[in-house]
Amino acid sequence: MSTTLSPDNIDDDSRMRDFLARHGGAFGATPRRGESPDGLRGWSEVYAVDGHILRCDWSKEDDQTEMRYEERPPHAPDPRT
Repeated sequence: MSTTLSPDNIDDDSRMRDFLARHGGAFGATPRRGESPDGLRGWSEVYAVDGHILRCDWSKEDDQTEMRYEERPPHAPDPRT
């Protein structure tokens, strides 16, 4: 499932809590994150006990930030490779 949303339309913490509630809680304490050197693009991933991953890819342009969320099932291939 993929969606593209403005941060004004979604509460990131609510999305993460919902994802973890549906998939048995968090696996590991810290989400992984990355950011481009210029700070205009980045990503984060949260891991659930049942193996699902919630990934957010974000980008900034002017005064807007676009966030794209994707829930990956266990052992799903990374579409970027």
